[in-house]
Amino acid sequence: MVVVPELNVVKKDWRRVDVKVALCYPNVYRAGMTGLTVKLLYALLNARRDVLCERFFIPTLREGWRSLESNQPLSRFDVAAFTLQYEEDYPNVIRMMLKSGVPPRREDRGEDDPLVIAGGPCATGNPEPLADYVDLFVIGEAEPVIGRIIDWVRSSGKPRRGIEELADLRGVYVPGVSDSAERVWVRSLDEAPHPLAQQIPLVDDGSPYMPVFGRAFTVEAVRGCGRSCRFCLIGHIWRPKRERSLEKMLSIIDEGLKYTPVRKVSVIGASLFDYRHLEELCEFIVSRGLEISVSSLSPEIITERLADSLVKGGQRTVTVAPDAATPRMRSAIGKMIEEEALKDAARTLLSRGIKQLKIYFMIGLPGETPEDVVEIADLSKRVADLGYGYRSVHLSINPLIPKPHTPFQRMKIPAVSYLRDSMRLIKKRLRGDRRFVIDTLDPRHAQIQTLLSLGDREVGRAIEFVARHCGGLGCWRRALKECGIRLEKYIGGMDPEAPLPWDKIRIHP
Repeated sequence: MVVVPELNVVKKDWRRVDVKVALCYPNVYRAGMTGLTVKLLYALLNARRDVLCERFFIPTLREGWRSLESNQPLSRFDVAAFTLQYEEDYPNVIRMMLKSGVPPRREDRGEDDPLVIAGGPCATGNPEPLADYVDLFVIGEAEPVIGRIIDWVRSSGKPRRGIEELADLRGVYVPGVSDSAERVWVRSLDEAPHPLAQQIPLVDDGSPYMPVFGRAFTVEAVRGCGRSCRFCLIGHIWRPKRERSLEKMLSIIDEGLKYTPVRKVSVIGASLFDYRHLEELCEFIVSRGLEISVSSLSPEIITERLADSLVKGGQRTVTVAPDAATPRMRSAIGKMIEEEALKDAARTLLSRGIKQLKIYFMIGLPGETPEDVVEIADLSKRVADLGYGYRSVHLSINPLIPKPHTPFQRMKIPAVSYLRDSMRLIKKRLRGDRRFVIDTLDPRHAQIQTLLSLGDREVGRAIEFVARHCGGLGCWRRALKECGIRLEKYIGGMDPEAPLPWDKIRIHP
């Protein structure tokens, strides 16, 4: 068995705790340990003396389907807690149960089986595709409700006995019992806990277990977003935007680096581009002689002062996301970024020594024309013409995926042929221009993501089929056929008056 050596791993005596929680990230270690979610939940649960929390991931090499900390199967835990960050991870949820002998369907599990719970943005947006497989969904953020769920498990004696009692708890959705559920969230980030002793893999930089940003202390500056772009799930289900004060951020970093002695700080947040103290925060980090990593930035906040800090902190690439290339399309999706602001930001970055730029665009937007698609290439050229060199502009071009609770939740997605033609048009326009690296998402994957994003409980049968057969796109086609599911029902647009699977989830009380 392959074991990932780590700093700050928590191992507890199974005989001295009342509740054993399996924290499950339904993808590989590298993906799960790059963000903050797993580290935060791990810290929250292990902070309790009566709780043991161990982590599960999809095997990267040969480490098996067991917990990292004590090599135990999922079936031995009282609670199996899944965090759902991406829809295409849904089959892995069921695979993880199957590999440990846990009946995947909730109706087949008994009182002695683990209580299967799920949370995260996908669970909050639309829990229905996995509603026949999950006992309880956390709707909203975990901090206000996870402690009460654990208290109930501890007092119940049996993990799944009487779970209908939890249906009245705010922030909890119990399939088959709940008529509705109301989202909960943290009001003040300054008062919310933040993990200080973070798990860092002690592996070589080239290891498949190394997180995307390397050995880094991850700190959350902002949660939620106030912009409400029409396509964005987070912008609609994670409101309101909340910031940590600069004083609190500096304290977290100073304290955290005592417990997590690394040389890099990764600053994250769904709307980090709107964090008021970003310049001061980055200056503080580099003044300590530390490297820095920041997520996607909005062009209008990119100043020489901020760029200087990023260069000093070793960041070589900056990501921006105009998402559409023409003013008309940006207006249609609610992304109010001006071309001049994008070019000014690109000039500033170049002038301060950042020579790599990543730009996100979407295709398949409502009302899109061929001219809008071509403009993606032409705008990219105008940016590159500012002085970018060989393979220095990375374009990520992906189809729009409709999300629940957004203005686009009922839209029809374009045909695969249209999306492929649009991608070919952009690539043809840029052919031979060695300044660009282009990556795209297969439109067939976009269809599956839409199915999972907008699906109901019927879709769960196809998810289980794929989980049992471990296949790719071919397996999805077979699953839909075997389960009698019409893909067009979910990707072909929804009647304006028809009820939606996620109607019972109250995002804004």
